[in-house]
Amino acid sequence: MAFVVKPLQSFTAEAQAQDSQKLYLYQIDPLLVDEEDGFNLRYYDDPKVISHIDAFCDSYMQGRYVPPMVVRALEDGRIVVIEGHCRRRGLRMAIARGARIPLVSVIPFRGNDAERVEVMLRSAQGLKLETLDIARGYQRLREMGFSVAEIAKSQSKTTARVEQLLLLAEADPQVHALVRGNHVSPDAAIEALQAHGEIAAEMLGKKLDEARQDGFVRLTKTTPRKPRLPRRTVEKVFAGVEAAMAELSPELSKRAKALQKLPEDERATRMVEVSAQMLVSMAQAGKEIERMKARQARRLAKLEAALTPLPLS
Repeated sequence: MAFVVKPLQSFTAEAQAQDSQKLYLYQIDPLLVDEEDGFNLRYYDDPKVISHIDAFCDSYMQGRYVPPMVVRALEDGRIVVIEGHCRRRGLRMAIARGARIPLVSVIPFRGNDAERVEVMLRSAQGLKLETLDIARGYQRLREMGFSVAEIAKSQSKTTARVEQLLLLAEADPQVHALVRGNHVSPDAAIEALQAHGEIAAEMLGKKLDEARQDGFVRLTKTTPRKPRLPRRTVEKVFAGVEAAMAELSPELSKRAKALQKLPEDERATRMVEVSAQMLVSMAQAGKEIERMKARQARRLAKLEAALTPLPLS
């Protein structure tokens, strides 16, 4: 496909369309490329998005190739970006830092509002949208009159997945905050919304607290609970304790009850003579408990290592 470069003057004067033989590029002042408030779905406070924009800035400053933005001309003459919002911000940042970029190539877009949203959702350039942002995009298409089936066909998704993401998009801000903060995975949030409806945020908060008590940093749909104690380990510990208790004479039992009434610091200074068998049994039970804790710690460390470094999308 051939590229035809045209000057800015022809941008609004001619139909902004493409034929099968030519792809029109327009050379325009980068400072003329604007952004429509509220159009882009991206969350600009996300550290990954900030890093992504910085990378574009560096590319512009180093003179490396950056794909052209897709833009359209509004009736008032403004030229706004349709696809390439992070590129635009990186470009502005590079210029603010001293880069000399008099002209930038852009590709014209002609289509309706729904098609603009579809282009943004399907865009494969650069950093992918987060699941919550995609959900908001589906919601926007729904508000434009698209059916669930039409959204699914447009985005190559199943109708069930579209319905799930629409449910997430319509959730209250507390649920969104948990997902946006990477405390709860989108699928865990969807599962809670399906099961608990309006109290999903409260239930997610409780489950997140439980997961953290079990040593996990993030609640996912498959976050496992703390591993159960192996039956063999429990039996060994109980056997050791039972053996020790069997060696406890009536006199020692009576003395233990009396000692329980004393403050802990005072009990720490008292000495009690026990049989060697009782001492060995208690020591074996204690050793088995330590082994059990060490095994649990290793399992939890492996699980936490798998959950902590969240994948960049």
